[in-house]
Amino acid sequence: MYLTNKAFNAFVDYLNKSYLKKDLPDNVRDVYNEDEYKKFLSYREESRHIGLISNIVSIVITLLLLTLNVHALIFNAVGSLNVYVQYLIVISAFALLDLIIGLPFGYYDTFVIEEKYGLNKSTKKTFALDAAKGLIIEVVLSYGLIIIIMVLFSRFGNMAIILCTLIMLAIMVVIMLIVIPLMRIFNKFEPLEEGELKDKLLALCAKYGITVRKIVVKDASRRTTTSNAFCTGIGNRKTISLDDNLVNAYSADEITAVFAHEFAHAKYRHVARSLPFSIFRLLVFFASLAIVLNIPALCTAFGFDGVNFFFAQMLSGVIIWPLSVLLDVIGNGISRKHEYQADAFAAREGYGKDLISALKRLSKESLSGVNPHPLMVILNYSHPTLSQRIDAIDKAAGE
Repeated sequence: MYLTNKAFNAFVDYLNKSYLKKDLPDNVRDVYNEDEYKKFLSYREESRHIGLISNIVSIVITLLLLTLNVHALIFNAVGSLNVYVQYLIVISAFALLDLIIGLPFGYYDTFVIEEKYGLNKSTKKTFALDAAKGLIIEVVLSYGLIIIIMVLFSRFGNMAIILCTLIMLAIMVVIMLIVIPLMRIFNKFEPLEEGELKDKLLALCAKYGITVRKIVVKDASRRTTTSNAFCTGIGNRKTISLDDNLVNAYSADEITAVFAHEFAHAKYRHVARSLPFSIFRLLVFFASLAIVLNIPALCTAFGFDGVNFFFAQMLSGVIIWPLSVLLDVIGNGISRKHEYQADAFAAREGYGKDLISALKRLSKESLSGVNPHPLMVILNYSHPTLSQRIDAIDKAAGE
């Protein structure tokens, strides 16, 4: 199943590579001129090559670990320790292994490929600090999840499917509430200066009865030339975050157009509307985990004496891969629908042309593909293609 997953992803990537050579839709032909599009194709090909090599290395190492029962061997080596300490050591060990395997490829992608094409602004110090912080966060989150699973399934059996789902939902809500403090681990935020832009953003929020707690600017330029914005918070109290690349290079109307799109997600409560599907996905994951936990032979086949919660969690993700693909298709479809609604809101507010202008600039600056294969879109795109978005924005603006 694991190899089938990798082969399928490689096939879709190949289709997408071939599709990129087709003529661009008329409404996005002005994003790149001929030389710029050749640069984009070259960038994508180099990124694709390093990604392919990374995947091959990952596949080989994963198969070796499974064939040699390395997961069980490490657990057995620390078997005399407290069970909670065992899981902490093993989770830390495999997180560190993932980092060691991925670090050379990440370094090459950042400081060779992205540097070559003008996308990287990160320093080696920032890169190293990000890797270290990411490792710590991964260990903390993975360990917390495993302990929750272990305690609840050991104590409540299959009832833990529901309990784990509820706890994960609660954690997701908490993360939404503290997203800015969490992002401060990696970024600095400064208040947006007084002026035309701030006035436009506040006026749009006031029009719909939204109280703005603060508007902050994130130092994205320390790492990249790309830009983003988002609106976060529960209820009618929101915090607005804008990347400094956006603030420094785009007009007030273009930035307001981008924000209007993000604001629409909050206005239409897209997160809440997606909640039933999110709950269903969590239930599917924990149900698949329960199946693995109820069949000890699935763990003992890889050298364990009985059920192992760390290995069972990993195994369940592989087993339900076909269902995960279907759920991804549905989830991405829901997300694309919400993106269309957010674009339409910005267009009806009078920012259609500015949003199109901003989207084209954002695509060009990040060397994004503007003509992906339809199957790639269905499987992996949470946003419509740029061409589809422009058509929909023009239609909404006309209405």
